Amino acid sequence: MIYKLAGGAEIDTARELNFEQRNFLQKMMIHHRLDASREVWRARWQGGGNPVWRGPGSLGGPSPAERILLDLDRRFQSGG
Repeated sequence: MIYKLAGGAEIDTARELNFEQRNFLQKMMIHHRLDASREVWRARWQGGGNPVWRGPGSLGGPSPAERILLDLDRRFQSGG
């Protein structure tokens, strides 16, 4: 799957993410549609024990998976 970020960049999830990261992102995309609040959704992916989140320090140079999650996080603001 090619994921297109809001800024136009594309991430090829088949090449740039491992299986665990893709699986986690799929779950988070489902939660993005279902969760009522941004805070609940954010707590799901910024907590420990998932194959994507590397801690707040990684936000300065996010991995491809983190870039997708950050893009989804921004969409909460726009209602998308």
